[in-house]
Amino acid sequence: MIERLNIPAKIGHVEVANRVFLAPLAGVSDIPFRRICQELGAGFTYVEMLTSNGIEHRAHRTMEVARRHSSEKVLGVQITGADAATISNGVRRLALLPFDVVDINMGCPVRKIVSRGCGSALLRNPAQVSEVVQETLGSTSCPVSVKIRLGFSREEMNVEENAARIAAAGAAMLTIHGRARSESYTNPVDYDAISKGFQAARAAAAGPILLVGNGDVFGPDEARMMTERTGCDALMVSRGALGNPWVFNRILGRRNREPTIEEWRDVVIRHLDYHDQHYASGRISAVLFRKHLLWYLSGFPGVRKMRSVGSVVKSPAEAHHLIESFAASLPPGLRRYSDRELKTQRQISNGYDPKYEMDRKLDRGVASEETRTCGGPESSTWRQPLLG
Repeated sequence: MIERLNIPAKIGHVEVANRVFLAPLAGVSDIPFRRICQELGAGFTYVEMLTSNGIEHRAHRTMEVARRHSSEKVLGVQITGADAATISNGVRRLALLPFDVVDINMGCPVRKIVSRGCGSALLRNPAQVSEVVQETLGSTSCPVSVKIRLGFSREEMNVEENAARIAAAGAAMLTIHGRARSESYTNPVDYDAISKGFQAARAAAAGPILLVGNGDVFGPDEARMMTERTGCDALMVSRGALGNPWVFNRILGRRNREPTIEEWRDVVIRHLDYHDQHYASGRISAVLFRKHLLWYLSGFPGVRKMRSVGSVVKSPAEAHHLIESFAASLPPGLRRYSDRELKTQRQISNGYDPKYEMDRKLDRGVASEETRTCGGPESSTWRQPLLG
């Protein structure tokens, strides 16, 4: 399993370094986070999900999110919209930007997105699924990938039909998340349904298609289960990477254990430094880093007090001091999560969802620290993103 995941893969004509990918996470997958994940093994990453209308109307904030760093050799972009015409128009605009793969989001469960016919709402109309993929392919020279769920609800499970239509339409990659839109993270991943979707895609595909399993991949054990039970070609890590960029190298077998406190400190400070470089204002950088800091603090003793302090840091210097002092307070060589099995059990059985506050509870699903929708211009100013 590990050997296969280390083999480079192709998404259409685009080659990626290995088969463990970082999902496009709204409010998370900015340049600093992607850089850290890439350095620690992620074979492929996307910018956060963008709306087709935000791109069409040249939204300033949308374009800021779409920036690419000069160190990123391969990068994808994910887009969502309510219909084929809107999505394809947005994709045409993306031709101005330096992306290698275009992904169509048909899986976002957030109410604000779904209520406008975007994200997982598209799954309810398989004929439209075909149309969206076909028109998108006609709007870009980039390979097109698609991310879906098993269906809109358990009563509307249509993963096999949608997967077959996506493959027949010519998508280069298909990612299936193992839950329906209506299900929360307390519901277990349905590996059998993912497998059936992949079988349908393989049978319908006119050419090569990379099949990617997604859902509850927190480490090597879950990665092995996903690959063995679904027959996927690659894995996409979502929540498992939050505060845990080491997960990629662990799945790839490049490290066998959780980081020591010293290794933890070095990576967290490097991530903070990338944040400070990327964001113009020190205060904004610190505020946006708070969520990462809270996730990073998991797995070591005595974190409750540190979380209360970390949730209100006002400057990168303050965050840097907190990280250094916390690391210095623990015994040298102490490893994060000494009991990996307990961690995984707690995450899955107790409905561990570190993005719940960001997504479903706050009803936010698109590329920002602010609430936004699938429609309407955010700004009349067009600024083409620069390489970071």
